[in-house]
Amino acid sequence: MSLTDASPRQGLLASITENRFLALLSDSAAPLSRSDISLLSGISKPAISDAARRLEESGVIVSTGVREGKRGGVAALYEINPARGHSVALALDSAFVAARSVRLDGTVAFDKAERLPHGASSDFVIEIASGLLKSIEKESDSVLLAAAVSVADPVNRKTGDIIPMADSVFPAGHINPVQDLKIQAPEIKVDNDVNWATLAERSVGAMTEVEDFLYIHLGAGLGAGLFLGGALQRGARGLAGEIGRLRAPDGEDLTRTLSRLGFGNSSGSYGLDVQGARQLFERPELAPTTREALGYLTVAIANMVTLLNSSAVVLGGPLAALGPLREHLSTTVPELSLDSVDVIVGTRSPLDGASHEAHRLARASLGF
Repeated sequence: MSLTDASPRQGLLASITENRFLALLSDSAAPLSRSDISLLSGISKPAISDAARRLEESGVIVSTGVREGKRGGVAALYEINPARGHSVALALDSAFVAARSVRLDGTVAFDKAERLPHGASSDFVIEIASGLLKSIEKESDSVLLAAAVSVADPVNRKTGDIIPMADSVFPAGHINPVQDLKIQAPEIKVDNDVNWATLAERSVGAMTEVEDFLYIHLGAGLGAGLFLGGALQRGARGLAGEIGRLRAPDGEDLTRTLSRLGFGNSSGSYGLDVQGARQLFERPELAPTTREALGYLTVAIANMVTLLNSSAVVLGGPLAALGPLREHLSTTVPELSLDSVDVIVGTRSPLDGASHEAHRLARASLGF
């Protein structure tokens, strides 16, 4: 066999070994030795030692000390090098802007949110977001490897561009986040906030073992994340799951229906008033219009469950934790659905989803 025939095979084996080496280090709560990794991976000690040398030379891992053996020997201990790189996640919402930076070893370096005033302009959103990104850059001592951006507007699944909507709960979000915020990273991903929250529940939340579920965002806007067959479904252009746009026979969409029944903004702008909605559920007894609104919302969710045959519904957003709302949906959605379905309140945010993906992209860029 010629050298040209052997090299690709040798390179492939080396890459697989390094990938396994890094994956084990990443999953471990403590530093590991080469012997530890050989034992856990089933890969020979010489191959692991070669991988350790290559990874240490590239700066992806660092030696953090030694462990003394029973026979007087010592073993070098390794961990992922946190200073080799970092990822950034940014969440643009109608109520706030949040940013998080995660080092390559998975530790959080920066996590901060700033509230937005009602009716904030695009320029103001860009100013706040840019300030958070500059703070991350100032405090970071490593290179930016990947970034992920969450926006409270639909995103074109093919281009990553924001899809402007005439009626939007976040018109100030109709920007090009990558260009306007001057984000420069080898890997950048932009997606809708509901999609990010759905992915967060799947990757690090309550749905890690569930292949088919429906995520419902209840806030200033209404949205649904469709996780079907083990994958997130975005539709032809990224508009799948717009439950707030579902229309009644008279042509009025669900968002406007709920607004008309007491959930709307006093200004008359499109979307729901989160604080006002909370107050509706603080009353000793729900008003007839509130009950009517709940009926419309329940039917919309139950119809989606029946259409998609989801095994679970995850409620998210600022209104999801309201006791009467949660209890009503948990009881009535299963009653109206064709098949059995669990209704729970989620624990993860869009920022969690974006941060998880940005960190995954950062690691993938270095081979694990």
